[in-house]
Formats: sequence, C-alpha cells, structure tokens
Amino acid sequence: MASAFAAAVTPGVNAQTLAMSFREVSTLLRAGIRVDDALEQSSAAGPWHYQEALRGLAGFVRSGQPLSQGMRMYGTLFHPVIPAVVQAGESTGDLEFSFALLSEFFEQEASLLRTLKSAMVYPTMVAITAMGAVFVLSFLGFMKNNIAMNILYGFIAAGLLWVAFRFRWFQQLVRYFSMMLPFFGGIIQQLAVARFCNTFGLLIRAGVPYLEGLQATMPVVQHPAVDRAVQNLYYGVRNGSTVEECVRAQPSFPYIVRSLVGAGEAAGALDEMLLKAGHFLREDAEYKIKNSAKVAGPVMVLIMAAIVCVIGMNFLKGYFNMIFESTGFNDI
Repeated sequence: MASAFAAAVTPGVNAQTLAMSFREVSTLLRAGIRVDDALEQSSAAGPWHYQEALRGLAGFVRSGQPLSQGMRMYGTLFHPVIPAVVQAGESTGDLEFSFALLSEFFEQEASLLRTLKSAMVYPTMVAITAMGAVFVLSFLGFMKNNIAMNILYGFIAAGLLWVAFRFRWFQQLVRYFSMMLPFFGGIIQQLAVARFCNTFGLLIRAGVPYLEGLQATMPVVQHPAVDRAVQNLYYGVRNGSTVEECVRAQPSFPYIVRSLVGAGEAAGALDEMLLKAGHFLREDAEYKIKNSAKVAGPVMVLIMAAIVCVIGMNFLKGYFNMIFESTGFNDI
C-alpha cells in the first residue's frame, strides 16, 4: 500500500484528526452513503499519508474485502483499537455506530493531549524568551559568544529530538524513562490504566468478545506494568476465570477499577463501568497535571530570575569592558 513507509516512520495520525475523520464517516454512513464513498469523501483532511490511506481503503472495500482487514494491512498508521471496533461493526452490520464510538474515544484522547500541551506552554515560552535574550546580547557584544553557541547547540539538539520523536522506538524509550520519575511516573501509570479501561470498555460496547478485546487492548496500554497486568487478565479469562477475579489479582489496577469491574460484571454492564472508571482516572490525572502546571509557574519565575541575573551580570561586564577598551584600560 502507498502509505506503508509513511506509517513506519511517523507517529501515525493525531487523535484530533482521527476523531473528526471518524465523525464524518459516521455521519455519511447515517445518511445512507456507502462505506467506500464515505472513506473517499473523508480523505480530504489530515496529513498526506492518512489521505492516501483512506483512498487506498476505499479501493480495498470496492474490491470486496473487509475494511478491518485493510486497516490492519497499514500496520502502525492506525490505532490498534480501530480495526477491532470496525470488525465488530462489520459483523453486526452497524458500522455507523462503530465509527461514532471511535470518534468519541479519540475526542477524549485529544482532550487529554490538549491538557498536557497547555501545561507546557508557560515553561516553554519562558525558556524560549531566555534563550532569545542571550542571543540578542551576544550579537550586540555584551555577552561571550561561546554562551550563544552553546544555546545554538541546544536548539540543534531540540530539532534533532523533534525528528527522533517521529520514530516509535524513540517514543517508547522516552516513555520508559518518564515512568521512572517520582511524580510523573504515577500519572503515566494512571493514564495507562485509564486507557485500558476506555479501550476495553469501548470494545465490549461495540460487541467485541472479551478475549479478542483484551488482545486488541494490549498494544494500546504502552506501560510495562499495566501491559503485564492486561496479559495476565487475558490468560485468566481464557482459562475460565471471571474478569473481576482477574482484575482483583492485579495490583497495577487501582481500587476503583477493581470495585467498578466487579459491580459491572455482576450487573451485566461491564462496558459502562469500565468507561466510568476510565473517565474518573483520566479526569483525576488531568487535575494533577493542571495543579503541577500551577506549581511550575512560580518555579519558572525563580528560574527566569536567576537567568536574568546571569544575563545582567554578563551585560554589565561586557558594557564596562567596552568602555575600558575604548579608554585604553585593561579588561576588568
């Protein structure tokens, strides 16, 4: 397929694009438009490799092949939960409902990403302002050029990091490193559990069997401890245990998940309880992220004050050096 290479070297498609695209497909299907035509019409937005993928999938469906099978052929381009939900919609004959569920799922993912990005705006702007000030002072001759060169190397390193983030192996490496941090490691694990609850609940609501749903959920978790817990949950359910028994045996799942899963399985509403647990964990993680962003404000003010002091000292030193050089005195 045309986008196989692009899928391997990019992080895929962002959640906002997937949410809008699947919402459009769901609306078109509700209007009575065929699946291939709906995919074709939805291919006008998003990055080029995603547009090409939708056009390729439209042709794949026209040839009489299942849409879910075509999505799996694109590998990492599509989120692992997508073909599982689409396959459930194909088996029930309700693809419109499946795409609506996927749209809601990725809207929640996009909301979480917006929260994370907003928390990083202030520290990023402070850092850019400080580095810009150093460059200007170095250009005017009030600071040593080696300081500016070091910051230039920092910009180059940041650019290389941005390129490295296009590769999934580097994303995985950074994710593992973040898990070892004292405060943020706990938030990352909490978000991984929330992602498991949302994904598994979504798959059950779409009509996917438990074992198939757990298999589709494993690549989504992206956390070693939670991934191991999901694998144990899969083997336990496959051996005849209930979901509640398997969840309670895994310490990676917090109390609220164990409690709601037990109530949901007993009442026949496991999907609803999983989604409620995922919603609670995600909102709690967002609350912690916003609070940490508030704490970061005063911390960045102190850091900025220290940077201003260093800049001021270098500015005054360079200024007096220029005066003494012009009058014939030695440098101070």
